[in-house]
Amino acid sequence: MVCVDVADVGGSLADRVSIPPRGGHDVLALIAAEAAEPGSIRPSALSQYLTRQPSGDDIVAGNNGAHGSGLGYDAAHAAAQILSQHREILIADTGNNRLAGSWHWATTHADVLLIPVPLRRDAAAAAHRMLLDLAATVGPAMMARTIVVITDGPGDAPMVEIHAVEAFLDAGVQSVARMPFEPLFASGERIAPSKLRRSTTEALTVVASTVIDLIAHTAD
Repeated sequence: MVCVDVADVGGSLADRVSIPPRGGHDVLALIAAEAAEPGSIRPSALSQYLTRQPSGDDIVAGNNGAHGSGLGYDAAHAAAQILSQHREILIADTGNNRLAGSWHWATTHADVLLIPVPLRRDAAAAAHRMLLDLAATVGPAMMARTIVVITDGPGDAPMVEIHAVEAFLDAGVQSVARMPFEPLFASGERIAPSKLRRSTTEALTVVASTVIDLIAHTAD
């Protein structure tokens, strides 16, 4: 499994993982290497652009803006084509820009879409609008493959949850999960799985199980 940051620019994946990637080894560098010499990204070459995490998974850092342009649809597609030759599961971290080409690529190609939503009225309303837009553009079937994860954090308003969940279900979402407050997530520091609270690990296990079930259902 590999997780790639496909935010158009400035994604935080590289800043939050346990082991940071080396400089210059990012998604745009990977695409450029393949474009310069098609077919050259074999397992040994691919490892130069991957950063192995303690869990055994790999990550590919995103576009930090040094190249002067955002990550578009075609670039995200190219990265996925390269990585899918070597990994069965690709996780794309999109960022929140719904106008980004990379965001459109991810949402139109995803087998499963995972949307974290803080317990704030503005965040819940924005997520609901995004879901309605996806249902209209990608198709209502996408809602059956969407998991909304309600996250708990400082300053959140629990009374928002009931109305938010009802709105998500009305939009066609069939899976809504709950993520308890996790200090490590809220701190902005690097996330080491071994330091997560037990309740967080259990909630993540439920989410992962739901994702696997939806992927299996999509493959049937």
